[in-house]
Amino acid sequence: MAGFDYATAATPILKEVYLPQMQELLNNATPLLKMLEKEVVPVEGGNFVISVHRGRNVASAIARAEDATLPTAGNQGYVRALVPVKQLYSRIRVSGKVIAATRSNKGSFVRAIESEMKGSMTDTKRELNRQVNGDGTGALAYWTAADDTPVGLTLDDNLGNPVNSSYIGASTVTVDVVDASDHTTTLGTNLTLTRGADAATSTAFTGTGTVSGTADGDYAVYAGTARQEMMGIQGIISDANPLTLTGGLHGLAVASYPDWKAKVMGSDSTRQDLTFDLMQQLLSKIVSESAVDEREIKLWHCHPSLADTYLKLCRDERIFTNTMKLDGGWETISYNGRPIATDVQCRRNALFAITPSSMAIFQMAPLDWVDQDGSVFYRISGGDVDAYGATAFVYQDLGCKVRNQNGVILGLNDIWV
Repeated sequence: MAGFDYATAATPILKEVYLPQMQELLNNATPLLKMLEKEVVPVEGGNFVISVHRGRNVASAIARAEDATLPTAGNQGYVRALVPVKQLYSRIRVSGKVIAATRSNKGSFVRAIESEMKGSMTDTKRELNRQVNGDGTGALAYWTAADDTPVGLTLDDNLGNPVNSSYIGASTVTVDVVDASDHTTTLGTNLTLTRGADAATSTAFTGTGTVSGTADGDYAVYAGTARQEMMGIQGIISDANPLTLTGGLHGLAVASYPDWKAKVMGSDSTRQDLTFDLMQQLLSKIVSESAVDEREIKLWHCHPSLADTYLKLCRDERIFTNTMKLDGGWETISYNGRPIATDVQCRRNALFAITPSSMAIFQMAPLDWVDQDGSVFYRISGGDVDAYGATAFVYQDLGCKVRNQNGVILGLNDIWV
C-alpha cells in the first residue's frame, strides 16, 4: 500500500498556484511603423495630393553670339502624385458569459473586454507594420511550384527562405490565392492554411479548400484583402511600378517619370555579399541623383538576419562596431553614424537606406473604435445573441513625397540558414 501518497491521495486536495501575470509569447515590436508615424499628415476629401517639382527651366545660362536671337523661354516642371486612402478594420467579439466570468481577479488573469480591446490594438499595429514593410500586394506566403492540392503545400517568402512566422505563425489563417502574373486573378478563395515545419528554404503547410491553376510565385493574402492593403517600402523603394499599380506609384509611372524611382543596386535574381563599399555607394548614388543631403538619410532598415550579416562583416574586417540608442530606448548597431534598424517583418536579403522626411502616413481618420452612435460596443445580431462586439478602424496609406531620396541593395546573402 502506498498510503497517503502525492500522486493519488493528495492530488484532489492540492491547490494550483498560478503566476500573478499573463506571460507574453508574441513579438509585438513595430519599428518601421513607429518611425513612419513621426510624420502623420491629416487630410480630408478624396485622394491625398502631393505636388512634386521635377523639371528645370532649360532656358538657363544658354550661350549666344553677340546680337544673336535669344533662347526660347523655358519653365519649371511640376507633377501631382495622388495617394489613395485605404480602409482598415479590426473587430472583436465577447460573449456575455465570458464577460461575467472574467470581471475580477478571482475568476481570471485578465478582464475579457480589456484584454480583447488592448490586444486588438496591439495586433492592429503589428499588421500595419507588416503592411508598411510590404509591397502593396499583402502577400503572406508564396507557392514554390504549380500545386493545386492545399492538403500539403510547400511555400516560401519568394526569396528562397522559410515563410516569415510573423506573417503566418502557429495559428490557422484563412486566405485567398492571387495569380502573380497579373495580381488581379484569384485562383482560390477561403483556403485555410496551417503552418508546419520549416526547411532550409521553405515551410510546409497543410490546408483545406479548392485552388486551381497555381504556379511558382502565386501568393496567399488574407481572405478578401487582395489589392486593399496599404503601400509599403518594398513598393516605394524600388525602380519599378508597384506590382498592383500599373499606373505607377501615386500615379507616376517610371516609364514616363524615370527620375521619380528610387535607387536600386543589385537584383534578387543574383546574390552578392554585403560590403562596406556597396553601402557607401548606395548613399552616394542617392545623394548624387536627388535633392537629399547624406545627413538626411537617417537610417538603414533590414531583417535581423542581415544585421547579423553586417556584424560578421565587421568582425571579418576587424572593424569596431558602434551602437546607437533609438527612440524608445532601443539600442542598435550603426554604420557611418546611421542606425541599422532591424524589423522581423522586413523582407530578407535586402538593405534599405531610408530618408524618413521623404515619406509620411497620410491619414483621413486615426486608429480608433467606431462609436458614431455613442457606444463602442454593440449587441451581436441586434440582441438575439448573448454577445457583444466592437470595431476599430483607420483610414490611411503610406505616401512618398520624394521617391528618389531612398534606396535599397537587393540580392544580399545573409548568414542565417
